Amino acid sequence: MGAITNFFNRLTKRQYLPAQRSITGFSAGSYVSEESAKQVAAYYRGLTYISTQIAKLPLEIKDRKNNSDYGAIFKLLNIAPNKEMNAFVFKVSIIQNSINTGNGYAEIERDFLGRPVALHLIDPYGVTKVRNEITGEIAYRVDGTHTVSGQTVYLPPKDVLHIPNFCTANGQIGQGLVHYARTVLGIAISADKFAGAMYENSGMVTGVLEVPGHLSDEAFSRLKEDWKSNHGGKKTGGTAILEEGTKFNAISLSPDVLQFLESRKFSVLEVARFLGLPPTKLFDGDSATYNNIEHSNLEVALDTLDAWARNLESEIDVKLLNSLSGDKYSQFDMYAIFRGDMKTRAEYFNKMMQNGAITPNEIRSKEGMAPYEGGDRFYIAVNNFTPSDRVDEVIDAQVSSKSGETEKEDTTEDDKEDENEKELQAVAIDFLKRRTKN
Repeated sequence: MGAITNFFNRLTKRQYLPAQRSITGFSAGSYVSEESAKQVAAYYRGLTYISTQIAKLPLEIKDRKNNSDYGAIFKLLNIAPNKEMNAFVFKVSIIQNSINTGNGYAEIERDFLGRPVALHLIDPYGVTKVRNEITGEIAYRVDGTHTVSGQTVYLPPKDVLHIPNFCTANGQIGQGLVHYARTVLGIAISADKFAGAMYENSGMVTGVLEVPGHLSDEAFSRLKEDWKSNHGGKKTGGTAILEEGTKFNAISLSPDVLQFLESRKFSVLEVARFLGLPPTKLFDGDSATYNNIEHSNLEVALDTLDAWARNLESEIDVKLLNSLSGDKYSQFDMYAIFRGDMKTRAEYFNKMMQNGAITPNEIRSKEGMAPYEGGDRFYIAVNNFTPSDRVDEVIDAQVSSKSGETEKEDTTEDDKEDENEKELQAVAIDFLKRRTKN
């Protein structure tokens, strides 16, 4: 963990900023926390979907001219942020912490020149954001139970990559999604537990023993204990022997009720709303049609994934690139999400290449293919594809060709006029000769 800042080493009074709302209580009869919420299949799927979709995207570092920089920061964010994990796992973890607990934290390790050399995840439960009341500066207090040294440390904001959830307290501390979805998650957990208890009893629910007349306390206790020991719990397939006119009336439930299908569908839709995902992304088959899948992909990319990408980009720009000057900035390449099927991609690239906006090698790079020699030229469609640096030659040639044809047409007209004049002259001469003879 990084060095403790000087102003926090002094014994000064500190003001604790509003903390994230961690859930440690019951809702709908079930204990709901950031960990127990993952037992709900729809929530677990949504959590992993958002984090993995963002983590798999290339994160580019660019300059003002939009040229890519493949330096140290690029390697930290795309290969390995530290010696213990790869970049994919790092991005998945920090996004899941942000959604689940409200905040994702990572310490920025720097060299003696202040350049980032590693990123280390910090357990969000051990971090508190505080303000020094004398200097007014903010720091991140990391509890000793979450540090290697076992001592509580204070990190300056510039050394902490902080990804808050979209719901924040005063823009400082993110609020975990579990807090807001507590009731829905509690109902889902309770429904799963109730269904599990049903199936532990082989789907057999409680029945009623009907006896004629009145039972003494002793007879009532004996009948109850005998029935429980012989037919209660997981005991199935036995033969019940009922005495003195006793009847068993079972309370039966349909399979739909046993599985709580409607309740589970409701939970999926509510969790999807909280996460900002179409139900189809949580594997809700009832919401899927062949016509809406492509639209659903575009919707989740624009409304949810792009927002999380911007959240990470902003923090990376400020903390890792010091880009307040605008020299460099980070950008997730969203092409993998937007690219669509092969036919759509082919039409897109064809139009981009016709206008000279993209080169063949850039297309090959997007499709994961190696470049080829000469593939960095831009083309513009005149009749067929023409290199952009030779368009003027092609146009000049076409103009010259048309001029030549015009000249030929003009020459032909002149020749025709000359022949007509010669014919007229011949006729006139012949007429004069005949007249002279007469």
